[in-house]
Amino acid sequence: DRSYGEAPAITDKAVDALVQPYLDGEIVNAVSIGIVQGNKSRSRHYGQLSSQSPERPTDQTVYEIGSIGKVFTGILLAHAVETGRVKLDQPIGSLMKELQEVNKEVGDSILLQHLATHTSGLPRLPSNMKPARPDPYADYDRKLLTEFMCQVRPKRKPGVASEYSNLGAGLLGDLLAAEAGTSYEELLVKNIAQPLAMSNTRLTLSDDQARRLAPPHNADRAPDRNWGFDALAGAGAIRSTTEDMLRFIQANLDPPTSPLSKAIELAWKQHLPAKGQAFAMGLGWHIARDGQTRWHNGQTGGYHSMMLISRQLDAGVVVLCNTASGKVDALAESIIQTMAGVNVEPAKFMKEKKVP
Repeated sequence: DRSYGEAPAITDKAVDALVQPYLDGEIVNAVSIGIVQGNKSRSRHYGQLSSQSPERPTDQTVYEIGSIGKVFTGILLAHAVETGRVKLDQPIGSLMKELQEVNKEVGDSILLQHLATHTSGLPRLPSNMKPARPDPYADYDRKLLTEFMCQVRPKRKPGVASEYSNLGAGLLGDLLAAEAGTSYEELLVKNIAQPLAMSNTRLTLSDDQARRLAPPHNADRAPDRNWGFDALAGAGAIRSTTEDMLRFIQANLDPPTSPLSKAIELAWKQHLPAKGQAFAMGLGWHIARDGQTRWHNGQTGGYHSMMLISRQLDAGVVVLCNTASGKVDALAESIIQTMAGVNVEPAKFMKEKKVP
């Protein structure tokens, strides 16, 4: 029995009190919160979608979840391992034949698990990423990715140290899709979204989903633009809803009996110990200092998200916001800390004054 019983570990009133400073301080436009405690899930929604759309978001509102998508990419790697398609210690050159001809050292030394744990030695972003528009990832295709990988010389030996790399996660998603002979989105839908009934977790939106997409805003709460991805989709291209993310949290707390369950467990497992300021890691997951809580946040040009899951507490939280403010992370942390029994005070923000 995974139920917490009659008394919830965190009340709606407590959640409201933690969120209110973010509304009063004009930190966010709209924010959706999904909470799982035991086998019970619920959501809360606040703010307004935009100045032109004053309504609150709902369970069906679509958000860009940014780098939380790296957790999905990690599970896709685990799924490919569990189904015998690849191995964690498989060199990337075996899936990117061009490297065998012109950059064999890199192709042989970087392993798939290095990409999932940010220990590949690859930079955060490729140096040949020169977008023709403000949307930075949309026109970075497989040709550009291959060109970069064929000439890159990592600054450090793979597997030695952690350095967060959107390039590495994006490359991993691209390699897994190429190995399966499909696109990253099709791989995501087939192996994760469909088995978990996450019907609104996609990269490409239907007309109905596009109508439910929360308008993006930058950190100043001003209108921004949506992001698109090509070859680096595995780094942060996924869009989702509160309802779908609640299903994802539940699946990680209590993996379903299916081929996906072994992949979830393999991704959840620690594959890299903490070292210095670097967090321990699963496949795609960061592991908090308590050694138990898995988490990841994400940000695109107009959105910010944060997810934390603790099997020890049998609880999880996800915060989705259509404002690109990293301050949202602390809100998610305060919610799960409250569920852990910590007396958390609501955040305090100074409200900006308009001056000439």
